[in-house]
Amino acid sequence: MVDLKRMRILINRLPKELWEVEKAMAGATQMTANVTGMPRGGSSGNPQENRNIAYAEAKEAYREVIQELYDMQAELEPLIEKLEDPDEKAAMRLRYLDGFRPRQIADSIYRTERCVFMYLKRAERRIMDFQK
Repeated sequence: MVDLKRMRILINRLPKELWEVEKAMAGATQMTANVTGMPRGGSSGNPQENRNIAYAEAKEAYREVIQELYDMQAELEPLIEKLEDPDEKAAMRLRYLDGFRPRQIADSIYRTERCVFMYLKRAERRIMDFQK
C-alpha cells in the first residue's frame, strides 16, 4: 500500500538531504595546512577523517531517501495509470513521480493552484480506493 503522506515528506526532504551531502563534501575536500608538522592540541582524532566520515554518512542518508522514494514510486506508477481523468493523472505524475510542487504543476498544466490541489485530492482518494 502506497503511503502518499510519506512520499510527500520524502519529496520535500530531498533538497535538504542533497544540501547536507554537498556541505559535507565541501568539508571533506577542504585541505588544512599543517606547516610545522607538529600535532595540534585540543582536538581528538583526525579532523580530515571526521569530515570524510560526515560526508559518507550524509551520502548514505541521501541514498536511503532516494531508494525509499524510488520503491514507492514504482508501486504508485501503475495506480496512477488507472486514473481516467487526464488532469488528475498529470497532476499525480508531476507531484509524486517528478517531485514538482503544486505551484510548478499549475504552471505546467496551465491551471490554477487551487485546481491542482483539487485534482490531487480527488486522485489521491481514487488511488486509496484502488488499494482497498
